[in-house]
This record gives sequence, structure tokens and C-alpha cells, in this order.
Amino acid sequence: MKISTVILLCISAASSAAALQDASEWFGRGLNAFNDGRYAESVTLYTKAIELDSAAAPAWYNRAAAYIRLKQFDKAHQDLDRCMKIFPGATNVKMQRAIVRSELGRYAEALDDVNTVIRGDTTFPKARLLRGRILLAVYKDTVRACHDFRATLALGDSAAMRYLQGVCR
Repeated sequence: MKISTVILLCISAASSAAALQDASEWFGRGLNAFNDGRYAESVTLYTKAIELDSAAAPAWYNRAAAYIRLKQFDKAHQDLDRCMKIFPGATNVKMQRAIVRSELGRYAEALDDVNTVIRGDTTFPKARLLRGRILLAVYKDTVRACHDFRATLALGDSAAMRYLQGVCR
């Protein structure tokens, strides 16, 4: 009886290792498709990787990036939420989710995410730029928005110039 249990455990461990290797292969194929601009195909390939290893945060994150390119923001949001559950401290995931939430018109949630990103890294220019854009467009808070645009520029991101020239004097 004990020998059959050991054999079963060995077979189970071997099949788990094979599944992880297969997941890695599907992930690599998804990455290649994404880099070639074949976003719909990359979604399918990342999905296969996720089916084999549902704890693979990079597969969830990259599939979300493909959904963003396809303008499927609801699906991207779901994947980013899942990724945050797997890896809650990931600043890049939280920033990407803030962008998606902004695209979905979920501005208060986007602002919460971007504020968390800025608290964790005050030198993240894209976070400052997004917060400034939300403050300006949604909340009409020119003073705070211009402060963020100036900070964005000081951090080396010239994308803030169009806001500084047009809105902030």
C-alpha cells in the first residue's frame, strides 16, 4: 500500500513539474505574439499558460496588457485584480490597474490606486501624470493637477509639457 502511495505522489509531482514547464512555454509564446503585435493571439496563449499555472502573476499581467491593447478594459481589470491577489505589493500592477480604471471611468478607484503608487514611490513620473490628468479632467482641481504636472516634468517626463503650457501658467 505504501509503495503505491509513493508512486502516486511521484507521478503527481512529475505531472505538476511538467505543467509548470508547459505553462512557461505557453507564456513565452504569448510574449512573442504580443511583441509582434498579435494581441488577440497572445491572449489565447497567455490563457493556456494560466490554465496550467493559475498562480503565474506575469501571465495574468501580460494578458491584461494584451487586453488593454485590444481596448478590452473590463477583462484587463479582472486580470489585474487577480494579479494583485497573487502579488499584492506590485507597484507596476497597481499603476496599470489605475490606468485601466481611469479608462473605465472609475476615477475614484483609479485615484486610490495612483495615490498608493505615489506613496510607495514618489519618483514615478507616470503616476504623477495620471493623477494630474484625473484631478484636472474629473475633479477640475487645476492647482493640484498643475503641481503633479510640474513634478512629472521635474522627474524627467516631458509628456507633462502639453498640460503645463495649456493649463498651468
